This record gives sequence, C-alpha cells and structure tokens, in this order.
Amino acid sequence: MYILIPIGMILFVAFIIFLGITMPSRIGQAGENKVARILKKLPTEKYRVVNDILLKTSHGTTQIDHVVLSEYGIFVIETKNYSGWIYGGEYSEEWTKNVYGNKYQFRNPLKQNYAHVKALMEVLEITSQDLFIPIVAFSNQAEIQVKSVKNVINFYQLRSCILQYQTPILAIDKLGNCETKLQACTDYTKEDKKSHVYRVQAKADFTKANIDMWICPKCSGKLVLRNGKYGKFLGCSNYPNCKFTYNLK
Repeated sequence: MYILIPIGMILFVAFIIFLGITMPSRIGQAGENKVARILKKLPTEKYRVVNDILLKTSHGTTQIDHVVLSEYGIFVIETKNYSGWIYGGEYSEEWTKNVYGNKYQFRNPLKQNYAHVKALMEVLEITSQDLFIPIVAFSNQAEIQVKSVKNVINFYQLRSCILQYQTPILAIDKLGNCETKLQACTDYTKEDKKSHVYRVQAKADFTKANIDMWICPKCSGKLVLRNGKYGKFLGCSNYPNCKFTYNLK
C-alpha cells in the first residue's frame, strides 16, 4: 500500500527543519552585528575594532566575536544574543537561560572567553594576561542573574564598560602590529569554519561522555552530587583544586 503525501506538506516539513538548523546561527549573527555597530561608535583615534576572528593556535582553532585594541587594554568580547533569565556560577561548566519556564543550558561564556584570551596571547605573542579585559555581552532582553567579578553585561552597557578603563597599560606602537595580525585572521574560508565547528562539537561530546560516567572532564576526578542555590549539580570531588561543576536540569 502506498500513502500519498501532498507536496505542500513535504515542503512545509523541510522548511521547519531548515529553520531549526539555521535560526540559532542567524540569531547569533544578528547579535554580533548589533555589537559590531555599538563598537563602531567608539572613538576611532583611540580604539581599533576587529570582528569575527578565527585564530589558529598550537591547540587548534578559536573563534572570537570581537576584539577591541586600545592603550587601555585589549577587550575580548563574547556575544550572546539570548533573552530570558540568565544564571550560573563563575566556575560552572554550563549556565542556564530560562525563557518563560523553559530552561536551556549553554557553555559558560566566561570559560569561553578565558580560552579566547589564551589564544590571543599566543597569536599576538603577549605574555601578560593582565593586558586583556574579557567581556560577555548579552542581549538587552536578557535578565542577568550571574554573580561574578568579571564583566557580564547587556549590550546597552558595552560602550560605557569599555570607556570606564582609562589607565594606559599597552604601548600605542604595539597596537598596529596586533591589528595587522588579527585582520589577517578574519579572512578565513567556509571549510576553515566548518572544521572549527566540528572540533568544538567533538570536544563538547567528549565532555558530555565523561559527565555521563560521573568523571570530571577537567581533571578525571570523580563527580559527586551536590545541592546549590539553583538546584542540584555535579561537582568535582577534587574541589577546591578543581572547580568543575555541571548544573543538572
């Protein structure tokens, strides 16, 4: 027996699948575009902005949304175009966004930015981490409930956050060389980006596989069940030497 399916229904299902695949990346790109426009308004005589960078290091590749070079430091910005309530711990492996009661987990962007800083230190040949100022910028529709001494802010706070740093810590003559190196890393191919995404997913799969076996993916210690402000979570038994945590839904 054959079942005839209307061509319109087939096209509709295909369209829904297409949206499911493309919407997250489109939303992310829209957020990066908003931040790029904000950064473009910084005084050009003092700040040099480089967007969408793919760095190749000895540890693989790293994609960075925005870098702002200035004598006041190198600002490393991770953009999250998320809405809803955002909460998590500074050392948690994942944070949570709560949108009308629906909870979704995502990788701790502070840890993402730490990896970005390390990659920049290697590529730019800078030995002092103190020259870097990491910032995580969320959509204006996000309610941030994260306790951290790091800069975790909304888009509308980004410009003032950068401008509050007024103590020169980086030689001006070094900025041009840094900008040249970073601009060269914006000209990458689709294959480069595809390979990067594959490696990121492979790392995420490795982390999840270890967590499923109650093994700390950071130090290979045993994970134990604990209770916290936001509910139950897994923590490394080697705490405080290892501060890995994983929030449970």
